[in-house]
Amino acid sequence: MIHPQVQYVFTFSARKRSRPNPNYEGILRTHRFYIQYYTLLSGQSPAKVVSSEGSEPRMEFPVRFTETILSFAKELGGTVVNVRKVKPPKADVHYEKPIVLLPNEIAFRRHLLFTLTISTYRNPRKFNIIRNLILTMNANFLNILTSIAMDRYTELKNSLNPAWHWYMMRVGRAVKVLYKLDR
Repeated sequence: MIHPQVQYVFTFSARKRSRPNPNYEGILRTHRFYIQYYTLLSGQSPAKVVSSEGSEPRMEFPVRFTETILSFAKELGGTVVNVRKVKPPKADVHYEKPIVLLPNEIAFRRHLLFTLTISTYRNPRKFNIIRNLILTMNANFLNILTSIAMDRYTELKNSLNPAWHWYMMRVGRAVKVLYKLDR
């Protein structure tokens, strides 16, 4: 019996901020970006799964530095399968929404940990160090860290606490502290 292969896809979505942030220009002034990870079987179309209203992302949390996240995915062997222009409701600007297919589960886990870690930074000066660290990290340790993040997401996603995602993102902060990148 042949088992279907699981594929990993991610995209970004914009959600309205509670109040405008004067530190940003354009869409970032009024919206915050979230990354959405999806899993699908090998025969499914990534663009259809991501755009269908009934599909629920496997994980979703706020991110910063979307261009860096996208370039790291390409470095892992990810391919952009579709790019759509999206105009959020009651917004004056559009943003590009790429749909990226990651090659395998290890690439998905490396990308997830990289995204969790850099999303806890405000300044991009240590991103190359983090990139090299994640690319050379032992797969078993990578598995443990990402499993913790996924378990926390599953436990807390329906929480009434509006800042529940920060508890999940503590895994990224733990990587910073563990490798002394928080200074």
